[in-house]
Formats: sequence, structure tokens, C-alpha cells
Amino acid sequence: MKKKVLVYLYPQFREVEIMTTLSIVGKKYEVLPFSLLPGTVTSECGLMMQPVIKMKNISPIDYEMLIIPGGKQVFTQGNTRLMHLIQVFNREGIKIAAIGNGAAILGRAGVLNNRSYTVSLKEDEFSKAGNWLNGNFSSKQLVEDKNILTAQSHAYIDFGLTIGDRLKCFDGLEEYNFYKGTSSF
Repeated sequence: MKKKVLVYLYPQFREVEIMTTLSIVGKKYEVLPFSLLPGTVTSECGLMMQPVIKMKNISPIDYEMLIIPGGKQVFTQGNTRLMHLIQVFNREGIKIAAIGNGAAILGRAGVLNNRSYTVSLKEDEFSKAGNWLNGNFSSKQLVEDKNILTAQSHAYIDFGLTIGDRLKCFDGLEEYNFYKGTSSF
């Protein structure tokens, strides 16, 4: 049986930020998308994805990682059940990866406190999320602090490569280089 990775979907999530990651991770892991809402979830560009697991059926210890993309509606993602789920993932030391402004969801859940992180927010958005982002902001493209990985929106390739490396998804350097864009094939 394949190990599992959980992906949180919400309306207008930014699919480009996680597609490389899903391509890499999907080779070795069962990728299970979930949402708070019933039915399909439409991404920023109109891609429709169907969640396959309900939140009430999620047991964090069954997963190797939780992945959270950024998106236009990130500031509406404050559901208490979602916040609790993220807190449990963190408390159990299970890997959590957020890209773009998806890190604001982690901040809202309180798991960035006393942690280093990065996030892609405009100035007005940063002030809106400022009371949640109580960790140590870094302008680096990618920041790893214990079990939490955060990345800037434009670093989606490196985000996927880092996740693939941490989850041991690559069978060799050639496969890694393919995603890096330095492969000979």
C-alpha cells in the first residue's frame, strides 16, 4: 500500500504552485485532495478538482505530509476544523508544506509562532495577515523550519523538488534534473 499525502483545496487555489509537486509526489505516494466544501473545487485558472476524502475521515498519522497551495481566497480559510487539523499535523511533527500566500493559513492556525517562514503577500495583504504571522519572516524563496516548509509563489519548482527530496520520491539524479530543467532528455 502506498504512503499518503494530503492536499487542501479551496476555491480559487493557485494550481500552478502545486502541479510540479503533485507530479513528483504522485509517483510514490497516493495524493488525496480534501476540501471543506462538498463537490468539485475550481482553481484560479478554472481547473476543477474533486476532493476524495472528507475532513471528518482524516487521521493525520495516516499521512506523510499536508500540502497547502496559495490562492485568492486564502484569507477566508479560517474554519476552526481546518485550523485544528493543521495544529494536529504540527503537534505530531508531520510535514506541512505551504506555498505562496498559503503560509497565511499556517499563520492563522498558529503553527508559525517562533518559526521561520516565507510567504508571498502584497503589502496590504501582509498587514491583513500580520496578526497571524507571528514567526520570523524571511524573504528567501524557500524556508524550512523543523516540519514546516514554506515557499514563495515563484519558487514552485524548488518547492516541488524539495518536497520530492524530503519524501524520497526520486529514483536518481537524472529524474531530479528532469524537473529542475537540466536533464539531457
